[in-house]
Amino acid sequence: MKNRASTHLLILLLIAGLEIVGYVAVYHSALLRGYEPSVVGAARDVLLYVPLIFLLFWLSRVMRHRGSWTLYTTAVLLFSVGLLVQYRLYSDPEYGSGNKAQARAEKTQVQRLRYINQFYGPDKKQLMGLDPTAAQPTATPEVVRRSEVTVGRALFSSFTWVPLFAFAALAIAYWFCVQDKYLDWLQRHSFMIVLCTLGPLFGAILWSSAGKFVGNMTPWEASKIPFLLGFAGILTVHYRELARTYWGMPRARNVLPLLVMGLIPFIPFFALKDFGQMLVFSGAYATLYLVAVRRWPQLLVFVGSLVLVVAILVVGALPPQVQERVPTLSTLATPVRAVLPDRIKQRFHLWLDGFDPPSPDTPWWRKDYEDALSRNPRMQELAEQSPAMQKTVNIDIWFDRIAFQPSQATFGIAAGRVTGRGVGLGFAEVIPVADSDYIYAAIAEEFGLLGGALIIIALLVFVNAGVRTSIEARDMFTKLCSAGLTAFIVFQAIVNIGGTTRALPMTGITLPFVSHGGFSLITSFAMLGMLLAFSHRNASDAESPLGRAAAASALPREEEDYKVPEAVQ
Repeated sequence: MKNRASTHLLILLLIAGLEIVGYVAVYHSALLRGYEPSVVGAARDVLLYVPLIFLLFWLSRVMRHRGSWTLYTTAVLLFSVGLLVQYRLYSDPEYGSGNKAQARAEKTQVQRLRYINQFYGPDKKQLMGLDPTAAQPTATPEVVRRSEVTVGRALFSSFTWVPLFAFAALAIAYWFCVQDKYLDWLQRHSFMIVLCTLGPLFGAILWSSAGKFVGNMTPWEASKIPFLLGFAGILTVHYRELARTYWGMPRARNVLPLLVMGLIPFIPFFALKDFGQMLVFSGAYATLYLVAVRRWPQLLVFVGSLVLVVAILVVGALPPQVQERVPTLSTLATPVRAVLPDRIKQRFHLWLDGFDPPSPDTPWWRKDYEDALSRNPRMQELAEQSPAMQKTVNIDIWFDRIAFQPSQATFGIAAGRVTGRGVGLGFAEVIPVADSDYIYAAIAEEFGLLGGALIIIALLVFVNAGVRTSIEARDMFTKLCSAGLTAFIVFQAIVNIGGTTRALPMTGITLPFVSHGGFSLITSFAMLGMLLAFSHRNASDAESPLGRAAAASALPREEEDYKVPEAVQ
């Protein structure tokens, strides 16, 4: 496929057409279940393609973008799939409803009556007390519940403004990063940017509740970019000294700044007990180090140390019954298990043995168990009757508070099989947080294995374009930034999809571009804008060798000429 804006515009229009077909399918599927989705919401979502097309024209006509359009097209494809799934979920009265039982009963009753009228004869209908002469159901059954979304509610909804802010973040990030003076300023002040980010980040942590801030927002998603700039800036200054080794290892004065910069983001995320973000940052920072330092002894030591640390943490978090199967493993894991947060132990148990609840005496589970009993006196009375009844109550609390989400996601993925149940015909509404953390499960249930494979292939295409952008970069800072941005996207996708499919512990992290979760979507599009800018710079340099030489002489961008920023000193 040629890298022309016109070609990708046609692909964009094709995606929009398929999106409209998907909305029509969701509408008719909803009518079969007795409720009418919002036409206003569907129109609002389709109109979001107007700014997307406008961005394409702005990039091609105004900014003269010469880089890879594949990044933009694949991101729009992922965004479109997420947009359709969001509409399908929030159109269902059961999803997000305060009275799920009533909404489910209404849908079930509509389908029951439709089946009776269509397949039961007059005799059966008369025995059931129904009118045997009732007409056969029409193609559009009776609508029990209609949407209450108005134009005003749609305009002021977060589903309207969050994507618009994300598109604006793309444009702003592109405009800044495409210019040498701003990019050079970002590099020289990267450490100060990180320090300025820590203040609001710690403030948000103090006022957060269960890892959320201002409703369901996670403002620390936006901290990925400043932390990436800081680590890339420090690594750009020291990467040549890191290559000069003594006995196969670099000097401590060159390693310490990297360690300090690398540990800074782990402090707030450890305070939040956000295991998923720590995994993503570890993978991204490891990628940056591997790109900058090409000495095999260092790479082996670094990767081996990282694998050893991860292995120690995993072994310490394993459930006791799993550790007992390996001789001496339980003894070695005892000191590690003593310092690990309870949340991480809970996640690992949920991953490896989620359908087998822990004992009420388990230290990391006892608090949640007792809290559930204190809120329900009747359940506490049942638990005190006998050990067998206590076990039954423990199972109910475990699946009600902890294991319900991953179990429903697993059942949904299994029910989708190869081709899926059909758009709007599955039961993705019973999966909690299916619009954010478990959106891949909703896609796999209604689109099947083919739909899930489409998401993975689109992510692979995006990652391939990002890796090529990093390889073709003209200087180390943009090379590291491109590699880091791509690493953030790919590791976040791996953690999300792996957690949903139970290939990894579930960490409550969003799927890039697909999950429309506030700051997560805005951050993903800002990263896309930076990658597009770096790709444009690479293409411009490749097309104009004289311009590249002139730029190199005008701006001291050679790594030898960079001095350690004053803030770092």
